[in-house]
Amino acid sequence: MVVKFQDKQYELISKIKTTGSGTIDLYVACDAARQEDTVYTVACVRDMELARKLVPVTTKKNVNYTFKDLHASFNADGKYYVIFSHAKGRTLQQAMEKGNYDLQERLLLMKNIYAGIFLLNMPQCFLLEVLRKDNIVVDDDLGIRFNYLFTDVDYYWKVQEKDCIERMNGLVHDLFAKEIEQKSSRDLMKYAKDMEEGRFNYLWDCYVAYDNIYESVLTKSEKQELKPGRIWWRAWEGIKKALPKIKMVLAVALILSAAIYLLLTLPNPVMSDNGIAFRQIGTLEIQENE
Repeated sequence: MVVKFQDKQYELISKIKTTGSGTIDLYVACDAARQEDTVYTVACVRDMELARKLVPVTTKKNVNYTFKDLHASFNADGKYYVIFSHAKGRTLQQAMEKGNYDLQERLLLMKNIYAGIFLLNMPQCFLLEVLRKDNIVVDDDLGIRFNYLFTDVDYYWKVQEKDCIERMNGLVHDLFAKEIEQKSSRDLMKYAKDMEEGRFNYLWDCYVAYDNIYESVLTKSEKQELKPGRIWWRAWEGIKKALPKIKMVLAVALILSAAIYLLLTLPNPVMSDNGIAFRQIGTLEIQENE
């Protein structure tokens, strides 16, 4: 099947998937005239109401000119088509499953991811889209390219900066899971914690903070200075995390021990043979009958 727009013709090679609640078909396509080797992702939107909502973020007139991964968008045959660059190769998800990257390579990967999204200057909705391990393609030289597969299409017009930061936070924890878990790099631990606790207001702030620790962590890695935290230090970190629970358990134990002590030491007039004699209640004196 060939889709035509102005002087361009896109030949649909294979179908990727159907998404957007069954309203968007995604295809891999190429130049029908074979005048160039570029491969495209073609999104065929069959729901025109959905297409109307997508227009502001999928047309050249509305999107920053630096977003070069967007090639064209047009109506044809009662459908709305959006043409993106298509990245072939190994995804970050596949690469990480094989575990082939050392820390220095992972540091560079994260730096390239940041550089890629800011150089492309894509709309926030597509930024949220590409910050997935299966939408990031890693080249042999650790260069980064992106795919646009409309995974979050029903959420596009609601995307905020905090959503993108949260998605980037997930990548940070995935890429540096080993260092964070073993507590071998305090710089990375603090950076991940700052992201998780929402201390950055903008994604650019996240990038600047990462750039500030990049050289330091890289140098320590090259000198093999990054080692898992010592046992006593890890134990102390564990105690600090468990401290609120320990306090609660101690408080409950104290209350229970006090209650048991009172029950065992105070006389019980009901259970005692002698009982307790009350001579006065308030101003009223009680006299015993002989």
